[in-house]
Amino acid sequence: MDIRVLGCYGSQIPGCNTTCFLLNGEILIDAGAITSMLTVDEQVNIRYVLVTHTHLDHVRDIMFLADNICYLQREHPLVVIGTPLTIDTLRTHLFNNIIWPDFSALPDPENPVLRYKTITPREKFSLDGIEITAVPVDHVVETLAYIVEAEENSIIFMGDTGPTEEVWEVARKMKNLKAVFIETSLPDDMRDVADLTGHLTPSSLEMELKKMNTRNPDIYLYHMKLQYHDSIQREIALIRDRNIRILKDNEIIHI
Repeated sequence: MDIRVLGCYGSQIPGCNTTCFLLNGEILIDAGAITSMLTVDEQVNIRYVLVTHTHLDHVRDIMFLADNICYLQREHPLVVIGTPLTIDTLRTHLFNNIIWPDFSALPDPENPVLRYKTITPREKFSLDGIEITAVPVDHVVETLAYIVEAEENSIIFMGDTGPTEEVWEVARKMKNLKAVFIETSLPDDMRDVADLTGHLTPSSLEMELKKMNTRNPDIYLYHMKLQYHDSIQREIALIRDRNIRILKDNEIIHI
């Protein structure tokens, strides 16, 4: 798998974008930074968007991508994937013909720009030869991690989360777990705010990683609040015996 980091920050300023990972040029995990990072030709190649949760920094560019695809008259629809609650939230609050056009009915319901696919957590499904399983994590809204399996390698992409349990139970049983993409949003002196808002700090991240027991995959960190980037980075450096890397926008990771 080739994973392009289109956005990896928990807030936005010029040059720093919100959460969005592009797998093999065709599958997005979250949609915080698409149209500002990809050319039109690259946007046309996107077939699926896996949504971890409906906070705006993870879904907003679905709107602009759908708009671009509409005028490019692509033959196949963009498929947006999530739980029934996630899909209902997108329909009700974004693609509602008030905030944004309902592209699931444009140019007509039989040939829409956008289609929705609902999934059930813990049930495996396939996209272009890649096996995917959604696992709930603990955030302030319904949120998923996605287990991605391809060519005997496995990766976990975790949506925003505070301390959680089930996904680590899954991780302990996984074969060939190569990487975990996980958030760390706030520094340790803001642990009370992190707990309230369903996020991690460096110390709580360290405790979460211990739940994998002897598993020691590469750890890729994202979703840092930019105001606290330096202090988070210093605190992450204190975590021992883990291969932790802080992501940057537009880098490409090959697994």
